[in-house]
Amino acid sequence: MIKTFLFDLDGTLIQTPEIILKTFKITFEKYFPEIKLSQDEESNLLGHTLFETFETYTKDQKLIDEMVSFYRMTSESFIEKGLQSYEGALETFQYLKQKKRKIGIVTSKMIEVATHHLELVGLISFVDHVIGYEDTKLHKPNPDPILKAIEIFNVKPKETIYIGDHENDIKAAKAANIKSCAVTYSMRTKQMLFENPDFVIDELKNIKDLI
Repeated sequence: MIKTFLFDLDGTLIQTPEIILKTFKITFEKYFPEIKLSQDEESNLLGHTLFETFETYTKDQKLIDEMVSFYRMTSESFIEKGLQSYEGALETFQYLKQKKRKIGIVTSKMIEVATHHLELVGLISFVDHVIGYEDTKLHKPNPDPILKAIEIFNVKPKETIYIGDHENDIKAAKAANIKSCAVTYSMRTKQMLFENPDFVIDELKNIKDLI
C-alpha cells in the first residue's frame, strides 16, 4: 500500500515547462547568443538545477550567479501573470488527503519559490512538506532529495512513490528504492519510459488507481 505520495513540481503539478524554456531562451540570448540548443537539449534543461545548467557553459562563478539571478527574475515575471496547475491536480490532492495519505513535494527549486508557486495554484494547503534546493547538496538524479523526504516523513520506502515528468525523477526514485511514476504529458516521455518506471499515467487523477 502506498501511503506517501511525493511529487516533482515543474512539469508534473504546475504548467511551467513553456515558461522555463522561454526564460532559458531569453537568458541564453542575453549571455550566450552564439549557443544554439537542439530541441532535445532544450527539453533536458527542465531536469537540472539552474547552477548545474549554467555551469555546463561557463566556469565563471560570478557570471553563473548573475545568470541565475536574471533567470529567476525573468521567470517570476511570467509566472505572476497567471500560473496554472495541470488538470486534475486539485482533485487528486483532495482525494489523497481524504484517504489520509501524506503529500510531499521534492523539487530542485528554492523552497520559498516552490511554496509560492503552490500557493498561486491553490495546492499548498494539501502539502505536508516541501523538500527543495536547500535541503541537500546533491540533486536529482541523485536520490538524496527523495531520501531526505523519506527521513522527514519517517516512512518506509516500499510505501512511498515519486511522480515526475523527467527521466531524472525516475532515476532518483529507483536509486532511493521507492516506486516511480511517469506522467505522459511530459516533454521527456520517451526518455522516462526508457528508465522503466513502475507506473505510467496520462492524467494526475489516474493516481487514484494506485491506492
